[in-house]
Amino acid sequence: MYGNGSEEARTAAGQGTEASEARESRDLAERAKFGDTEAFGELIERHRKRAKGWAQRMTGDPHLADDIVQDALIRAFLHIGSLQDTSRFLPWLHKIVRNQANMRLRRGGPGRREKPFASFAAPTARDRVDWDDLDSVLHHLTRCAADAAKTDHDPERHLLRQELYETIHSVLHCLTRKERGIFEAYFFRQLSPDEIAALYRMTTGSVYTYIHRSRRKLRQEHIRVSLGLLPEKGENAMARRKLLELPEWPARDAVNLTFVDRIGHLLAALEDRRDLSELMGLSGFAFRMQISDKTTFADGIYMFDWRETLRTLMRELGYETTLLCGQLSDSPVPLLGAVERFPVVLPIEEAVLPTIRQSIDAGRPVLYFDTSAARPYVHEWSLIYGYDDEERTVRLTDAMRPDGKTVSYEEVADNPVRFLATFRRQPEREETAVRSETSAQTRLRAEAAIRSAVAHARNERAYRPMTVYLSYTSGLAAYDRWIRHLRAGPASPPNRYGMGQLAAVYAEAKKHAARYLRLVPLEGEAMRLTLLASEAYEQAAEAIGAVSAAVPFARAAEMLSPELCEKCAKLLETAKAFEAAATGYLEKAIGYFEKELRA
Repeated sequence: MYGNGSEEARTAAGQGTEASEARESRDLAERAKFGDTEAFGELIERHRKRAKGWAQRMTGDPHLADDIVQDALIRAFLHIGSLQDTSRFLPWLHKIVRNQANMRLRRGGPGRREKPFASFAAPTARDRVDWDDLDSVLHHLTRCAADAAKTDHDPERHLLRQELYETIHSVLHCLTRKERGIFEAYFFRQLSPDEIAALYRMTTGSVYTYIHRSRRKLRQEHIRVSLGLLPEKGENAMARRKLLELPEWPARDAVNLTFVDRIGHLLAALEDRRDLSELMGLSGFAFRMQISDKTTFADGIYMFDWRETLRTLMRELGYETTLLCGQLSDSPVPLLGAVERFPVVLPIEEAVLPTIRQSIDAGRPVLYFDTSAARPYVHEWSLIYGYDDEERTVRLTDAMRPDGKTVSYEEVADNPVRFLATFRRQPEREETAVRSETSAQTRLRAEAAIRSAVAHARNERAYRPMTVYLSYTSGLAAYDRWIRHLRAGPASPPNRYGMGQLAAVYAEAKKHAARYLRLVPLEGEAMRLTLLASEAYEQAAEAIGAVSAAVPFARAAEMLSPELCEKCAKLLETAKAFEAAATGYLEKAIGYFEKELRA
């Protein structure tokens, strides 16, 4: 009796552990599906050994199994967003491993040797093969492979061959009639591009374009087939589309720093309209300044930890953030100093589109980094607020186009910087709770923002890229760096375009710093000091604003005259003096915060 009871207890404990592990795996898969790379890494660590066991049983070769698992994990990472039921992660991963093993075996795994086509049985009368029709040929070969598998002593290789033919047949149907005709003529009938051009009455260059486009579409379709992403029979395979109606966002509500501007517009779309000075203050961008050590390039504006900054700000506002980020392989990556820590990714649509569709379907726009923004911007944050599967396009905002613009799925996948973020309200934060925060909560946030402002002002190297040839000066020291660029002389002239954008962005930022500090709910001497800081930031904003007026933000090639450079340098010296005074006032205000904590 005692032994049976103990055995039952162990069984129950084991079942409880399995249930707990299943829940944890499901939660990790859910997080990974929405772009959490840390969750995906933990998920894989749990199941890598099991995946290798699957691969080794199929191949009988532990070294080949390692390669298969590595390939399978890459594909799983790229397509985790396509997983519909996160409780089915293991069967989904098993299918990917099996497909990768099959692909390896086709290429010549241990003991596998493919038979030539001639070894298949001759077609019977019922086959009626049309050897000029690829569909007919593939249908015949598939049937032969299936029949051979029933009688052969090693049916697995015939089934693998059957799967290959079925895959070819499936992926070719993603091409239009003309694309398929040209593709078959070139790859199967071995016609030259010139011969195909004559056949279709088109230029040879157009033929090459069709072949390139077909290759790309087939590669994408093969990924869909191998991962089981095509709709099953009986499912609704109709193309979907949805377009969200964004709230009006007039110019008076916008800020030049589009990272914060788009977050404000996104929150307004979620019926959570926030004061932009509040967003600039809480995010820290009202108090930031960063200048490249090379010249007056505008890239210093973008040099911060995108992921952590966004997560922290949105968490403070009551939202959970999920990210898809990466840098494209074999592609020049802009703003490398900011995105160098992102994983290297491939230009595959399925890695981004499920996230876009899911967020838009839920009524939430997607924050997106756009490297094809209209001039004078070169790259900026935008909002994706619609998609159309039939047209294969997404709709997104553009700082210079009030009506937005359309970008193809291919362009989204080919973006050299992948940065998409979706948001949902924290479960414990009901809408009414978010809108009725206590004054104590608001004050704590304000104190944290003031501490952060002082820390940034005193930190000369707030952001350090890993790339050695990139370096930036931040805080009050950034003024000195900026001034040195202006006084470097004709041998090292400042960058005209960057100069205009830096002045426009930082003049506006200091205005929001002044306004934010006037809104914080402090009391007594701390409030008096904060108001003095606000006035000093106002003066700094005015001086940088004069620089912006002298060097307007517009793409221009003309050089800045020595006289204009000196004028701007003196204005920046004035701005620095006022901001240094503002920082001193805030440091004294922090002293009063500390006294209250000790009291």
